[in-house]
Amino acid sequence: MRRVTTLPLPYRALRSAARVREMFDRVAPRYDLLNHLLSLGSDFGWRRRTIAAIAPAGHEQILDLCCGTGDLALALARRGASVTGADFSVPMLARGARKARRRRARLRLCGADALRLPFRGATFDAACVAFGVRNLDDPLAGLREMRRVLRPGGRLVVLEFARPRRALLRRLHRLYLWAVLPAAGLVVAGNADAYRYLGESIGAFHPQESFAALLAEAGFEPDPVVDLSGGIAAVYRARLPRA
Repeated sequence: MRRVTTLPLPYRALRSAARVREMFDRVAPRYDLLNHLLSLGSDFGWRRRTIAAIAPAGHEQILDLCCGTGDLALALARRGASVTGADFSVPMLARGARKARRRRARLRLCGADALRLPFRGATFDAACVAFGVRNLDDPLAGLREMRRVLRPGGRLVVLEFARPRRALLRRLHRLYLWAVLPAAGLVVAGNADAYRYLGESIGAFHPQESFAALLAEAGFEPDPVVDLSGGIAAVYRARLPRA
C-alpha cells in the first residue's frame, strides 16, 4: 500500500505540541459554547454517530483520547462502559471533571501525551478520538500508540473534520473556515488565533481516503469512511486483527 504519512511543511510548522496545548488551555472556558455555535449544533449528532460506531458494551474498557472537556467520554459512560479520558490540556480536563461530578458519572480522567500514553499494552477494548488526531505532532505515531494499548480485535473510532467532496460546498466551507471561524473566536472567546489555526489545520490534514490509508499503515483494518454533514466531518471505524 502507498505510504501517506507526508504532510505539507506549513502544517508541520503550525502544529507544535506546545502551541496547540497553549491554545486549548486558553479557549477551555468557552470551548463547549463555541463548539455548539460554530457547528450550528451539528456536534451533538456527530457524537451520536461516533457512539453508534463504537457500540460500547457495559463490560468494556474504553479510552477517549484527546477527550477535551469530556462530552464524548461522558456519553460513553452513560452507556455503562468503563471510560478513561485522556488529554494534555489541564484546563480542559478540569472542566471535564466538573461535568462528571455534576452528572455523578463514573469517569477516569488523566493528563497524557497521545504519543506516549501512560497505559500498558492491550489495556482497552476500544478507543476513540474526536477532533484530536489532526492536532498530533505525528498522526501515524499516535495511531500506532493507540494500537499498542488496544487488545487484539480492539476497535478504534475517529471523528475528525474533513473536506466536502462537492465543489460548491467545498468553496463555501473554505470561506467559513478562513473568515467566519476566526471572527467568531475573537468575539466569543477573545481569541481569533485558535480558530484561525482550526481552519488551517483542517485544510492541511489528510482527506478522507488518505486518512483511511493511514489507519491501515498503522496496523488497523479500516471500514469504509462515513461522511457527515456533506463531508464537513467524517467517522472512521477500524479494528485490530484478532491474531
